[in-house]
Amino acid sequence: MALPYTRGEVKERARNEWVGACSVTLPSFTADFTALNEAAIRHDVGRAAQLGFWGTLVASESGTTFEEYKRFLEVAAEAAPEGFKIVSHLSFDTVEQATEVSQLSAGLGIEAGLLSYPQSFRPTSAAEIVDQTRYVAESSDLALIVFAATTWGFKALSPTGFPMAALEEMAKLDTAAALKFEGGGAAQFTALTEVADKVGDQLIVEYPQEQLIPAQARLFGTRWWGTSAYESYGDRVPKVIDALLAGRNDEASEIFWSYNPAREAKGAFHASFAGANLIHRQGWKYLSWLNGFNGGLLRMPQMRLLPGQMKSLRAGLAASGYDLPADDADFYAGRLT
Repeated sequence: MALPYTRGEVKERARNEWVGACSVTLPSFTADFTALNEAAIRHDVGRAAQLGFWGTLVASESGTTFEEYKRFLEVAAEAAPEGFKIVSHLSFDTVEQATEVSQLSAGLGIEAGLLSYPQSFRPTSAAEIVDQTRYVAESSDLALIVFAATTWGFKALSPTGFPMAALEEMAKLDTAAALKFEGGGAAQFTALTEVADKVGDQLIVEYPQEQLIPAQARLFGTRWWGTSAYESYGDRVPKVIDALLAGRNDEASEIFWSYNPAREAKGAFHASFAGANLIHRQGWKYLSWLNGFNGGLLRMPQMRLLPGQMKSLRAGLAASGYDLPADDADFYAGRLT
């Protein structure tokens, strides 16, 4: 299946057609952890579409081998309903693996790829970051979500965590469609404003944390956000966005605050592993299971999800009015075994 756009159409397509939120789909495995659970993956892609998401990121960094990840991506692409977008996760040990998945994604007709940088990539200048990004961008015509995060360890090159000069050059790349910005630290909104001023005419610029969505929609006119585990809150993030974009700000505010206990519980959970430079994907898997996704454990090594953490996360969703499973017994195996 060919890409639904040409290289020269990437920026205009993103600007005009990317509207909504991009969730995250984590892999599911068989009970003995020897293979992917393809039925569960299909279920999760369908569930994300059912909840009203624009599309979903098929997440790497979650226990799959490289060959398994490619099959994971294929299954997700096959399962996607009409109009539902799939985003590949270009985060691997080497840039060559990223370019291989970029090319596979283009062949599958995937909507976009979320760019990452290998741990071994230690740039000493903004130009080196641009060159690495350009190398991936030139490997296929796949639309790219540029990802500027402090996690990469580039803070020595800029107090925002990602050099502005690099972003300005990367924004000019033909296939650069959006910027997922997670820089600025304690000054995140000021940094976001500066970045939007610099490259907002060439890229969709967004900060993916859902608690900032209403402000971005109303102050910057943002219409698309991703990627993040918005599915932790069921269908409420898509509903907030729908109301905001229709100008129903009071309704958006009511929905936004309706799940604040769940938001606070997840925030406290994330604070418990601050500094790990890892996402507790097992925790994300549990939150998605509470909202109708497959659930099940990821392959080790993963941060362990403890009963007390599950209790707190569940309590946050319960206080927000979610309809939850009676207990957690079925989470570990998953809905589709």
